Amino acid sequence: MKRDAGIHPFRDAATRARWQVLWAASAQKTVFSSPTYAEAVLAATGFQCEVVLIREAGVDVAGTLVFWRKRGIFRQALIPSFTPFTPILHATPTDEATLLRRDAPEEAVLSVLEDRYDLAQMHYLPGQTDLRVCRWRGWQVVPLYTYRIPAQTQDAWVARWSSGTRRTFRKARENYLVREEPDAATAVVGCLAESFRRQSRKIPFTQDRLVGWIEHLARAGLVRLFTATDKARGVRAAAVACLLDETVAYYWLAGSTPGPAMTVLLGEAVPLLFQEGYQWFDFVGANTPTIAEFKRRFSPSLIPYFRIEKVKGRMLRLILSLRTLGATGLD
Repeated sequence: MKRDAGIHPFRDAATRARWQVLWAASAQKTVFSSPTYAEAVLAATGFQCEVVLIREAGVDVAGTLVFWRKRGIFRQALIPSFTPFTPILHATPTDEATLLRRDAPEEAVLSVLEDRYDLAQMHYLPGQTDLRVCRWRGWQVVPLYTYRIPAQTQDAWVARWSSGTRRTFRKARENYLVREEPDAATAVVGCLAESFRRQSRKIPFTQDRLVGWIEHLARAGLVRLFTATDKARGVRAAAVACLLDETVAYYWLAGSTPGPAMTVLLGEAVPLLFQEGYQWFDFVGANTPTIAEFKRRFSPSLIPYFRIEKVKGRMLRLILSLRTLGATGLD
């Protein structure tokens, strides 16, 4: 069957409409590949965005969003910070016979990326474990991990926590007022920036841009904001922006002052999301030991996913060996 492989500007209305149709039909659909999320990324980060689309018999059968920018002479397709998953979408599953014939639409997507970019990175979804196509084409495949909690009642979840975390929650919960605050984007970013400073890190974008990113998605109904206020001091001690998918709520942007505030916030807010029908809470990363240890105490399940990367040319490989590009904030 004749196949058309092309790359198109996301801001083109016809391209965006085609992507919307493929995204809506795909089993790999997540909020992170949605047109709304892409628009928010572009407004906040300074990336440019293109769409790879593979078309057969007049129908788009596979594709991916590409966030890219120039660094010096190099065109780099990077994973934006705070964006855990950037998969290839398929309109229908690829059967293994097609895969082994090396005729899968996924190969066409990867070929376009290889031709157009000096560096290309992508994060597959949890559950996407057959990455043989990537290996066959010479892409580097790296395992990463996140923590997920299945829906359950507050009592059942708290009962599974580590004894110290459970004790902290029960002792401290009366000291904090946990509530949903739709206008708390500035508070979330302030708490996030403070947490980064304590780790001797810097948030990837200006605080104003991050606030705009949150507000853009909140207006679209894709973000819920929760805060924990210290009753004695009258100040917010923890805040989180939960990004929402059809069945998953993500611990997307969050920060807190030292102490029990975030433990109390999670203990109160996550069960509320479960009551509203979300089936999973994703901690968005379990890859930094100290941060993963905090998350582990809530008894989540450890879930693997994969990062793929292709670098073109010796010069860029040398540069990349000397510095890290494209930090994604996936702890």
